[in-house]
Parts: sequence; C-alpha cells; structure tokens
Amino acid sequence: MYFNAEEFGKRMQKVRCENHLTQEQLADLLNISRIHVARIERGARTCSIDLLVEIADALHVSTDFLLTGNPTNKEVKQLLSKSIFELTKMLEEL
Repeated sequence: MYFNAEEFGKRMQKVRCENHLTQEQLADLLNISRIHVARIERGARTCSIDLLVEIADALHVSTDFLLTGNPTNKEVKQLLSKSIFELTKMLEEL
C-alpha cells in the first residue's frame, strides 16, 4: 500500500465539508494559510506528521482514516450512532 496524496486530500476535503468548515476556517484552526489547505486537498502538497495530527484533531477523525480511508472502531460507532439518531428522529416525525 502506498500513500496517495490526492486520495488523502479528497478525504480531508470531504470531512472538512461534513464538519461545515470552509478552507479558511480550517486554516485558521491549524494556523496555516488557506492556500496550504487547498494544496493539501488537491494532493499538490503533503503535510508533516505534526500537521496531520492537528488536521485529524480539528476534523474529529483518526489519522488512520485520513491516510488510508479505513475508519477506526470508534469512528464506525460514531457513524452508527449518528445514523440511529437520524432514523429515530425520522420515525418520530411519521
């Protein structure tokens, strides 16, 4: 398995959007420029391990997920919990 910067960037962008953050807002949280965020998301740049940890923390995902696309058990549980909550809410509205 090899690191794919473009896939990493796509995952980062997807999670950023799911967290309702703009590139500018994420850049501010990470103390980097919006241009740097955009380049990482396009796969034109990679990031340091330190920045990877900060990105994962800011986006509430694991570094494993950002690097490989494979969620951890904790992330699977969170996704299932969120889905159950949404389904319960829909059921109550019926």
